[in-house]
Amino acid sequence: MALVATGCAESGGSGGGGGGGRSVDYGATKEEYAAALADMEPVTLTMQSTAPKGAATGRRFEEYAAAVEEWSGGKITFEIAFSNAVAPPQEVDDALADGRLDVGSVLPSLEPAEFPANNVLWDVSFVGRQTPVDGLLQWHGAVLETAAQQEEIYREFEDAGMHLLLPAFQSGAIAYSCSEPRADLDSLDGVTVASQSRVQNGQVEALGMQPSTVTYAEMFESLERGVVDCTLGTFTVAALGGFIPSAPYFVVDPEVGFANAGGAIAVSQSRWESLPLAARQLLYDRLDVLLTANYEATWDNIADGLTQVEENGGEVLPLAADARERLAEHNEQVLAEAAGNDAVGDGGAFVSGLEEALESWEQKVQESGVPNVDVGYDAFLDWHARTDPDLQPYFDQLWNDAMRQRRPAGDA
Repeated sequence: MALVATGCAESGGSGGGGGGGRSVDYGATKEEYAAALADMEPVTLTMQSTAPKGAATGRRFEEYAAAVEEWSGGKITFEIAFSNAVAPPQEVDDALADGRLDVGSVLPSLEPAEFPANNVLWDVSFVGRQTPVDGLLQWHGAVLETAAQQEEIYREFEDAGMHLLLPAFQSGAIAYSCSEPRADLDSLDGVTVASQSRVQNGQVEALGMQPSTVTYAEMFESLERGVVDCTLGTFTVAALGGFIPSAPYFVVDPEVGFANAGGAIAVSQSRWESLPLAARQLLYDRLDVLLTANYEATWDNIADGLTQVEENGGEVLPLAADARERLAEHNEQVLAEAAGNDAVGDGGAFVSGLEEALESWEQKVQESGVPNVDVGYDAFLDWHARTDPDLQPYFDQLWNDAMRQRRPAGDA
């Protein structure tokens, strides 16, 4: 997507500083970028995708790489390692630091001791609406705006030998799915559920469920063998994992959510420092392509999951009133813990800033011009089949309010 030009490039935190060479204004054209990089020595970056080649969940990497290659006039090319071929998810940060990878998706939640500030962010990732369109857009707007103001989040990556490009992205709200409808506290009492994090464990325990640590790859077999009664994850995980026939009853409340487990996009610090300024700016500016592909793939996977739910006689339900109240109470406790956590400096300011950003982005998404942006899961299949949303106004707002302050900059 072309971004609206809004003046000279700006500095901000660890995103500032120059790599030498020309600075390209924010919103520059493809031709302006190619001209700025005309004298650059060609470079090939090794990037790892979490998915097989051509898979919906890997579109964010493939489309981002193609856009950067095109906008650089061919001076930057990518060699993509598919399906985590270079390093498993918990070791991507090491592979970026030691040079095996140049660009990759880091999962801070897998290494809480190494990324305490980033894990405060992911601990409260249940915030915002849990709906498929406005919820997804609101979450990214509010979380990216909040993260951009937290120097500690960026410093942790620098200290580990990486440059943080995109602090957070995810693939839709977390739901739990079971073999039968279970939306109230009575039906959840004692039920075993596959969960993925400390915060998720606390949330399901608050609902009376028993958490069990099961990897995504093991969920199908765990359901089939009766090791767990339910699983906790996104529609993407459910659709790709093949276990919807065994657990076609989904519960996702539009207002009260479960902690998410997304990732961040980072670049090897040594590679980053070797690039001219315009190349750094291009890698940053084309994150709009990565996010667009992420949103579209998420919507495709939600549609796939909902289709499978229908085919297997299931349904998507909100939490019953008693369960909603119990989960909301627990989430407030988690927010209070985050407010007292000094890993992000002033934890209270962090939480209050996030809450203000959520309220602001709820309104901004409503004004973005996306048709029927507040569609629920009950009508999503029709929305997905009929709607090709123009996300440009949303991205203009996102870059102005969140992303610009971390854009690599020279002298304006």
